[in-house]
Amino acid sequence: MECASYGIIPAKEAGRRSAERNAARAKRSPALIPSESTPMNLETYRHAEFAEAIARGPYLNHAGIAPTPARVVRAVQEAAAHSARDPLGFVMQAVLPLREAARQKMGRLMGASPEHIAITKNTGQGLALAADALMLEPGDNVVSVNCEYPSVVYPWYAQADRGIETRLAACRADGTFTPGDVAAKMDARTRVLTLSWVQFGTGYQADLAAFAALAHAHNALFIVDVIQGLGVLPLQAETLGLDIVATGVHKWLFAPGGTGGLYIAPHVLGRMRLLNMGAGAVVDVAKFDPLDFTPKPNAQRYEEGTPNMLGIVGLDAALSLIEEVGIAQIAARVLQLSEYAAQGLEAKGYRVESPRADAQRAGLVMFRAPRIDNDKVMEALTAAGVTAAVRGGRVRFSPHFYNTEAEIDQALDALPT
Repeated sequence: MECASYGIIPAKEAGRRSAERNAARAKRSPALIPSESTPMNLETYRHAEFAEAIARGPYLNHAGIAPTPARVVRAVQEAAAHSARDPLGFVMQAVLPLREAARQKMGRLMGASPEHIAITKNTGQGLALAADALMLEPGDNVVSVNCEYPSVVYPWYAQADRGIETRLAACRADGTFTPGDVAAKMDARTRVLTLSWVQFGTGYQADLAAFAALAHAHNALFIVDVIQGLGVLPLQAETLGLDIVATGVHKWLFAPGGTGGLYIAPHVLGRMRLLNMGAGAVVDVAKFDPLDFTPKPNAQRYEEGTPNMLGIVGLDAALSLIEEVGIAQIAARVLQLSEYAAQGLEAKGYRVESPRADAQRAGLVMFRAPRIDNDKVMEALTAAGVTAAVRGGRVRFSPHFYNTEAEIDQALDALPT
C-alpha cells in the first residue's frame, strides 16, 4: 500500500513505528503519562459518556464543536418526551428549575455571582447585546486586536452609525500581543477594551488580570469572550475584575448549541440601555394585567422571552459533567495532552505555532508542516479517522480531558512527512 504521503502505512511498518513511538513517548515525556493514582477515572468517562465519539476515531476539535455526552443525550430525550405528554408541566417542573440550576453551575464555573448571569443564545448574542446597550457618545472608541474572532469585533463595527470608532492593535508574528501593544491604541476616549480569553487561531491565552488593569487605568470596560477557555481552564471573573463576560456552550462545555451565558458586573448595568426587552425582562414575569414594566435589577433583564427549552436541559446536564470531573482536573489533563501533542509534532518535524509557556497556552495546539499544504495534512488526518480543523492558516488539535495519549499518537502517525 503506497500511500505514505497521506499517512497510511503497511501493518508491519506500523508495528515497528508503534514500538519506537512508545519508547520515545516514555523518554521524552514520562511525566505526561498519568499514573494509576490519577483521581480521574478516565476510562469510565470515555466509555460512559463518549463511546459514540471515540468509536469514530480521535476527536480533536473541541475548540470547534464538541461531541454530545451520553448524559446530555438522555436528558434531552427525556425532556422531549416530558414535553410531548405534559407541555406545561415540562416548563414548570423541568425548564424553569433547570435554568436556575444551570445558572448556578455557570456562575461557579465563571467565578461570578449567578444572579448577575443571563442565559443567552450564544456568545455572539451576548457580545452584540453589550455593544448595542452600552451608553456611548460619538467620538468614543473601542479597542481590540486584529487576530480576533469576528464576533468580538463585528458588533463594534456596527456601532459606526453612532459615531463609535473601532481600533485594532496588531498581533505579533507569533499570534501574541501584550498590554503595551494594545495600550498604543487607547486614549482618553477609549470606553471599551474587548478580547478573547483564548485566541481561536493561535491558542494564545491572554493575561486577563493585566488587560483588565489596562482597561480600568483608561476608565474603560473590559469585555471578554471566554468560549475557548471556559470548561477547560479555571476562571474567576469577579476577582479578575472582568466587567462583561460572554460565552457559548457548544465547544469545551459539551452542551447543545443555542444556549450561552452573559455575566454583567453590577456596576456596569447602570451604563446599559434597556433593549431586547420582552416578557421575561421584568421582576414579575407572571403579571400581565395590569402591565408592570419593572425591569429585573441584574443581567437577567436581557432574558427576553421563551428560552431554548431543550437546550437548557442539555446545558444543565453538560455542566454537571464538568463539575463532576472538576475544572482543575480537566485543566491539568488538557494541558498535559496538548503539551504531549506539541512534543510529538516537533519530533515529527512539524512547526508548533501555539504558545508553549504555561501562562500563555490553553487547550489548542496550532501547527504547520514545513513543505506540505494544510489541505493535504487534513486529508491524511480525515483518512485516518482523526477530526481536527484549520484556523488562522494552521492545523489545529484541541483535545479534551477524555482523550488519550494513544489517540494523540494515532493522529501523529497519520500526519504526512
